[in-house]
Amino acid sequence: MDKTITLIIPGAGDEAEARDATIQPGMTAAQLLQAAGKDPSRWQLQLKRGEGFVSLASQDNLFDQVQKGEKVFAVPKDMVVG
Repeated sequence: MDKTITLIIPGAGDEAEARDATIQPGMTAAQLLQAAGKDPSRWQLQLKRGEGFVSLASQDNLFDQVQKGEKVFAVPKDMVVG
């Protein structure tokens, strides 16, 4: 049983790229980042929960954390806010 989600990857300025991704049971955050060409040691995934975001560790089971059609955000680990 697969799920299709949308991976949002930031671009230059206010640009962002949305990619549909099919994930399987047991797939980790690191595996999705690698499939998108992003280094899991430099990037992480975040899920929108309520008014904020929750970061996933590389080894977290992504499949169990998301719903079909949900947006998942890739962000640089060294991103500076402010």
